[in-house]
Amino acid sequence: MSARGVSLLHRAIVLGGATCTTVAVLVAQPAAARLDSAAMVSATVGTLLASASAGDSIAKLRTVSPALHAKLGEMRMRLARATLHPLPLQSVATGRATFGVVLRRNGVTPNDVELAALDTLARLMEEEFSAVLRPLIGRDRTTQLLTPVDAFNAALRRQSVAASREKLQRFERKYGPGAPVRNLAEVGLNYLAQWAPGFAPNAEGWPSRAELIASYVPTYLIVPSGDVKAGAATVAEVGARFYLWKEGWGRRLLRPGYVSFGAVLAGERDGAMQSPFAGASRFGGFVGWGNAKVAVIGGRNARVLVTRQVQLVPWVF
Repeated sequence: MSARGVSLLHRAIVLGGATCTTVAVLVAQPAAARLDSAAMVSATVGTLLASASAGDSIAKLRTVSPALHAKLGEMRMRLARATLHPLPLQSVATGRATFGVVLRRNGVTPNDVELAALDTLARLMEEEFSAVLRPLIGRDRTTQLLTPVDAFNAALRRQSVAASREKLQRFERKYGPGAPVRNLAEVGLNYLAQWAPGFAPNAEGWPSRAELIASYVPTYLIVPSGDVKAGAATVAEVGARFYLWKEGWGRRLLRPGYVSFGAVLAGERDGAMQSPFAGASRFGGFVGWGNAKVAVIGGRNARVLVTRQVQLVPWVF
């Protein structure tokens, strides 16, 4: 026998054994059987396929409902790749590997056709399959047989809720009460930047982590050093801000919700409320860690500046 023939025979034996086990368990179950939460956690692609085969056999779908039998058969064929069968349904639904998969380095990724087949199979079993089985084996046993379907759907719901929550948290971090204040120029620039790569939301509407900075900052303080005395300084900032989406960040000084960097322009004279374009301009750069910012101005009158993100006049500076 060829290697392909041996492989197909092995798949048939495994699936057949699982099917027989599932049928035997169903027959032995008491009428008051309830949904097994442990079985939901351990449900795999293989157990879903075994449940589909067992139900197909119990209901005699080949003669009772040939169309449904053909649909189920087609979905099972699309999921015939043996390496898919040990995959936990919860991992498939959430897209996350279990610790054991990482440890053994045997992760398998279903392709688009297989994912679509898995979703279709679960839908068929939930909507059409259960209606045929319930009169034959009762509500409780049907529920037990469809435990893998419930596991897959529950994981999908949890993933959907988690994704929605994460999306809202990102919008809150970028545009909520704790977000950095913006002036009118930045509001206009970032509105236009929504159509630029890197600044535009993705296809699902998730916010970009990047936004533009263009601000007049009269609140920098000069760090004294040598002949340089402490005092105020005014600069113009042009740069970008990048939001940190990681869980647990955004509410503490050491774990801010964003970082920033860019260029600064200062006028010839130090002081608050000065024009950054007056006299011989001085250039430098700044970095920000949340609200805290440090800037360095180079040239003959070099300065190290520090400030905290604050807006003295709403929408202006």
